[in-house]
Amino acid sequence: MKSTLNDRREPAEVCRDNGWLPGTKLVGDEGYGPTIICITAIGEEQMLAKTMSHNGQPRDGYEVSWVLYCRDWKEIK
Repeated sequence: MKSTLNDRREPAEVCRDNGWLPGTKLVGDEGYGPTIICITAIGEEQMLAKTMSHNGQPRDGYEVSWVLYCRDWKEIK
């Protein structure tokens, strides 16, 4: 799987290429500690996700659209 960092394709395309579906959990670090998100929906171009935790602290995130090019996101198996 290639890095998502600086991959400027639409988030939904990146998700499809990586086999990421709603319910997939991803971890990525933008330099401020790891963030874990859970994909909730994938559209034609965009994806929605909720933040599960940031820097080890649980988050009760709300559903928002995300871009994937700011971090090297990896699936949590």
